[in-house]
Amino acid sequence: MNSTFREIFNSLSKESNEPTLHLNSKVLVIDSMNTFIRSFVMIMHTNPSGHHIGGLTGFLKSVGFAIRLIRPTRVIFVFDGLGGSTAKRVLFPEYKANRKLVRLTNWDTFDNREEESDAITNQIVRLIHYLKCLPVDLVSIQKVEADDVIGQLAKILPEKMVIMSTDQDFIQLVTDKITVYNPFKKQFITPDFVKNKYKMSPLNYLNYKIMSGDVSDNVPGIKGMGPKKAIKLFPELMDDIKYPLDLILEKSEELKDKNSLYNKISMFKPVLKINEKLMDLHNPLISDTNVQEIQEIIAAPKHTMEITQFLQMYNDDELGNSIGNINAWLFDCFNYLKSYKKID
Repeated sequence: MNSTFREIFNSLSKESNEPTLHLNSKVLVIDSMNTFIRSFVMIMHTNPSGHHIGGLTGFLKSVGFAIRLIRPTRVIFVFDGLGGSTAKRVLFPEYKANRKLVRLTNWDTFDNREEESDAITNQIVRLIHYLKCLPVDLVSIQKVEADDVIGQLAKILPEKMVIMSTDQDFIQLVTDKITVYNPFKKQFITPDFVKNKYKMSPLNYLNYKIMSGDVSDNVPGIKGMGPKKAIKLFPELMDDIKYPLDLILEKSEELKDKNSLYNKISMFKPVLKINEKLMDLHNPLISDTNVQEIQEIIAAPKHTMEITQFLQMYNDDELGNSIGNINAWLFDCFNYLKSYKKID
């Protein structure tokens, strides 16, 4: 374990019986679909009946590992709400228009795309049943994406927060109190990590993403705009001062005759303004009513644990040794979460 990882690990993994800890002292927020889909794609396990279970077991094991590593005081699973992209598609109709065209796995596991889609749906539904047996919170807001809910949680939760996701959009939220944990690289993304890798402050990472776009979400960017080029054009991105997009656009307009990329940025101004609204997790596209709904969920933590029901489903689904010593795993990863209380 290198010194940087050890330092982060120690800061996140202090003993959970510290008297100063309360329910929201150190909250693990899980980008659930992001974690599930990657487990589904990577793990091809089937149960004795021949049903694919990789998404389900991979998700649970990945979450269990993260909890043992981080030892949070609370765990919140965030899912996309039904019609989650609606508001963003109103703003930009092509948003995520390429998602349905991608085949997730290979032909060795499923005969066709419909069979694969059914397996995804069935495992997600079953996963939610499992999670409802545990002392964790589930958040899904109709017509709101998980990213926006997590952005709102970053504004609500008062102390430490760890976001479990491989989505680089969350880098913009990184602070001394908010860390992103990549479960597949076993990597903690902190302010120093962002500065070392991207040579820019997380406070200004959003400006870089606005200019570079996001292929996975079908959000257009400026061709050739990588991190090195962005820093060369805008060295102020390295500063620990948040610069508004308008200053980037003003500078590009002033220098458009000196560099073709400045000119492209100036010409792309309307597109970049839309990108900012699509990508800004500090100001998520979420209504006051939805904010209130999130606050009510956070104010009512779930402390019950239905071990018998969880184990019955585990046996019914023939998960067998997918999780070694399932009883000990449940106790170690989840039972202790029941002890943390809210501050009055």
